[in-house]
Amino acid sequence: MSKEERISMAFFKLFIKKFLIGIAQGLGIAAGLGALAIIGFFFRSDIKAVISGVTTPNSNVVSNVDISTYQPAEKLVNPHEHLIVNQLQIAVPENYDKEYVNSPEQLLNVLERTDGNVAIYVAPGTYDLTKTIVFNKPNIILLSEVADKNSVIFNGKGMRRSKTVENLIDIKSSGVVIDGITMQNAGNHIIQIRSERNADFPIIRNCTIRDSYEQLLKVSYDKRNKPNIQSDSGIVENCLFEYSAGIGPHYYIGGIDAHGIRNWVIRGNVFKHIASPRNRISEHAIHLWNNTENNVVENNIIIDSDRAIGFGMRKRVKGDENKYIKFSHFGGIIRNNFIYHSDNQDPFGDTGIVLEDSPNTLVENNYIFMEHSYRRAIEYRFTPTQDVVIKNNHVNRLISSRNGGRADLVDNSEELSKTDFLVEIHAFSVKHNIQFTY
Repeated sequence: MSKEERISMAFFKLFIKKFLIGIAQGLGIAAGLGALAIIGFFFRSDIKAVISGVTTPNSNVVSNVDISTYQPAEKLVNPHEHLIVNQLQIAVPENYDKEYVNSPEQLLNVLERTDGNVAIYVAPGTYDLTKTIVFNKPNIILLSEVADKNSVIFNGKGMRRSKTVENLIDIKSSGVVIDGITMQNAGNHIIQIRSERNADFPIIRNCTIRDSYEQLLKVSYDKRNKPNIQSDSGIVENCLFEYSAGIGPHYYIGGIDAHGIRNWVIRGNVFKHIASPRNRISEHAIHLWNNTENNVVENNIIIDSDRAIGFGMRKRVKGDENKYIKFSHFGGIIRNNFIYHSDNQDPFGDTGIVLEDSPNTLVENNYIFMEHSYRRAIEYRFTPTQDVVIKNNHVNRLISSRNGGRADLVDNSEELSKTDFLVEIHAFSVKHNIQFTY
């Protein structure tokens, strides 16, 4: 008998026992039928998701605002966005000071004494960090001196806890840009962006971000004490996010895990091997949730990650914690992404795109080809997920509702062949100059 079969039988025996006890104690047929209903739940076709350790939010949760009348926050213009030209290194404003550094100590010194409005150029080399690089001042641009991410490497102390270098980069201020740096081997996150500190307008581009003990890029958020302080109009583009060993160190990892963000754009990135080695499924390659709204995820390639893109999720919580959440995700667009999961014997392979409490969202023109056993390529979950449009997607598994989610399905195909997928992803990567390997 397999592990899943043994667990299924255990659930069955447990609830049969409760059924018989209910009858024996005179609780009546209603109690017995209630137990049988629970049995039915556990033996639905998505039993695998329950067994595998997928966190399933409370299906009875509803948004704490009237979605039909909710007015999203005004979109703020990122002040550095106009300096971006294709995949070239970002231009530096003429009024910015320029600093040149060739050691971690020099970099930390510049960050300590500057008042902002500065571009810091880092000389080629591998920099073994003994302290977290903290951005406390606004409008700082950190660049590779030779505009090559492979030439500058920030190296932490490995994927283990470290009191001195848990995060390699900690962004606590607005207008921070990091362009053309490789960052690797962190005891917590490679980059943490603090929306609770009003860290608006971050730009992370042309970087390699790999091998952290927890999520590679984390946007934190104080939903209880500062629910109205969020991070606006960030950009993450042309980066590689990966676990270089082909799998993560444990389940609590992810690519981009962001809370409390608004009007961000995540585009043109490659995510590889955001995958759990055992016990529980990992976080998504891209996961946006807890009062996030109107974000765009487009033109990304995601390879062999447990879950690719998720908008929204609410965990079961004790007490009234959810009262601080207006919604998990509102609005936004997921489009033109390519998602592939091979039959590579990773312990988990889940859905390509999932909406969980994400109303008013558009999912358009994505290509998803999965060779593992999970049966849904795109799923939309829970009753707050409404006024959703899913159109012109090309997949080889189901596009379907779970737990009461509602969407308009328009011109989707569930008959995508591997040959057609490979043709499309090759053409896409050439057009957008995205380099990757499976």
